[in-house]
Amino acid sequence: MSHNAHTATSEGGGLRRLVADYLEDLEISGKAEVTVKHYSAYLDAFLRWVSASTGVPVSALRPEHLTADGLRRYRLQLARRQDPKTKKPIVAATRNLYLIALRNFLRYCRRRRKVDVPDPDETIELAKHRQQEIRHLQRPEVVRIAEAVKLDGPNGLRDRAIIETLFGTGCRVSELVALRVRQLDLKRRGAEVIGKGGRSRLVLLTEDAAGWIERYLRSRADDSEYVFVSSRKADGAPAPLTTRQVQRIVEQATIRSGVPLKVSPHWFRHSRLTALARHAGVQAAQRIAGHASLQTTARYLHVTDPQLRQLYDRAEEADREAPT
Repeated sequence: MSHNAHTATSEGGGLRRLVADYLEDLEISGKAEVTVKHYSAYLDAFLRWVSASTGVPVSALRPEHLTADGLRRYRLQLARRQDPKTKKPIVAATRNLYLIALRNFLRYCRRRRKVDVPDPDETIELAKHRQQEIRHLQRPEVVRIAEAVKLDGPNGLRDRAIIETLFGTGCRVSELVALRVRQLDLKRRGAEVIGKGGRSRLVLLTEDAAGWIERYLRSRADDSEYVFVSSRKADGAPAPLTTRQVQRIVEQATIRSGVPLKVSPHWFRHSRLTALARHAGVQAAQRIAGHASLQTTARYLHVTDPQLRQLYDRAEEADREAPT
């Protein structure tokens, strides 16, 4: 978060000061910059709503201006808020982003700062929403998209290596564009990536992914430290690709492949983690994914009722045959 943003947030006292301290605490604890930025926006929206509903300027708001009834009315206001594009109420998942930021802030106030504010665990209930289906590709679809890349083009080897790496590692597109050559170990088919919150983890590469990366790197004559680079120069060396550029590469390859889906880079991550969860177990998929919660990874199982019955019967049979 920029210094100017902190300065603007921390002017005055009371709630605004507490919010500024909380955001700084998030930074100190290692939260990603984008996370702090989003929390700042969500909490700023909340303070502006409290100011409008109480008639008290934001700079003069104090903890005593927060009440259980006020929090209930804020939840109602979020439920009624409309998306400016669709003119429909914002979806439950979006409302929950605001509520989670507020809930965590109130917990910080009560537990860390010993400030008397409403208990968020009693007053803030997240909106219920249907779990979105995790969109993923079947292996033949991945192969079609990868093979649709024109290798005789100026960036053919790079683009093929990108798609093979996205599917072959299950990494996020932000992790892919930040990947440096020194983080690769192609002989052992591994790479160290920096994920959310600045946490590093090991991801493994398929033989296909390692092979295409090696071919692409051998074709390069520059000394950039980044694995995937663009034709644009930065400080005399090729600049790393942006996430948007990778998105366009995937979109164009998908169109050429004839796969009738609007595929994003994240679909390849979902596809790899789905395969891992099904065939190697959820815990293996969790380690590769970098998920803090096993429950998050479990969504990639996509277990149908017939599959569940087979797994259930197989576990029963194994338990019967196990020595006591």
